[in-house]
Amino acid sequence: MISCFIFIKAKAGFVENIIKRLKHMQEVKEAWAVTGSIDIITLVEGKDITTVSKIILSKIHQLDGVERTATHIITPT
Repeated sequence: MISCFIFIKAKAGFVENIIKRLKHMQEVKEAWAVTGSIDIITLVEGKDITTVSKIILSKIHQLDGVERTATHIITPT
């Protein structure tokens, strides 16, 4: 299982709608609105890196208002 944080930059006025849609995705475990240079942080889980990539490209990037994302894979310590 791969877990990652995805940082999302959203267009003005879209944050609430994006979070609502993210929370309906099975792979999204959490989603938070934050302040700073990004607007949303979400925790995503998938069986492998290929699955996570497909989630990002085919689901998250397709949401109205998403400008860009940055993916941070959680590594074991």
